[in-house]
Amino acid sequence: GAGGQGRLATVSPDGTAQLPMIGSIPTVGLTLDELGREVNMRYRQRIQGIEVTPILQTRAPRTVFVLGEVAQPGRYDLTGPTSAMQALALAGGWNPGGNLRHIVVFRRDHNWQLMALRLDLSGGVWGHRPMPSDEIWLRDSDIVLVPKMPIQRVADAIDLYFTQGLYGVFPARFGV
Repeated sequence: GAGGQGRLATVSPDGTAQLPMIGSIPTVGLTLDELGREVNMRYRQRIQGIEVTPILQTRAPRTVFVLGEVAQPGRYDLTGPTSAMQALALAGGWNPGGNLRHIVVFRRDHNWQLMALRLDLSGGVWGHRPMPSDEIWLRDSDIVLVPKMPIQRVADAIDLYFTQGLYGVFPARFGV
């Protein structure tokens, strides 16, 4: 009949949607047009005259994790296209001692293998290169790590071993 009907179908965490009569449909990596063609092909094998037009109502939340030498490390929602420099801004900027020349972005490839990309965002952050070549768009579940500069690692080691360790156990007593 004319007019049609609507039915909500949720994509499960395994990337499939359950539809009446045709069961489980894989949705991962398909556009809405491709999904519509797949669903319509499967319905045509069972019943003539049914045409489905998939409409995306809500998208699963996409997040990025920012760790290391940033003001507010944590998980941040991606509400739109987000670059690595924008992720630093979401985390409140970098701390003194953060190594902007060796930022690492961890992500999974299409085979779910972990990849690490090293970025040098120092020129862009300091305004020396307005369009840094290392700037990338982040994907869902990327991890952005701002490591410590070598001098900061040395300062932390001195603080740990001497200030908190050695002098914590044997406090110095000076008298005149």
